[in-house]
Amino acid sequence: MDPLAYKIESTAPIVASLPGTNVRDGYRLANRELAVSLAAKSITDPPGGVVRVVHVPTGEVLFSKVSGWGDLEE
Repeated sequence: MDPLAYKIESTAPIVASLPGTNVRDGYRLANRELAVSLAAKSITDPPGGVVRVVHVPTGEVLFSKVSGWGDLEE
């Protein structure tokens, strides 16, 4: 069994995540909860990229979101 069974994928470059992390497309982790947490906090440039967590052995998508910068209008 692959010890790094969870992969974070993105349709656009990931430019930000939690402070002190360096998440990139193809980043692999052993912990499902950590992979989903990092993906949930990830932002892509340009905004609108899809970020997802895939279980590598099965190909199952465990988490998916469309990245955005939030509503910056006042």
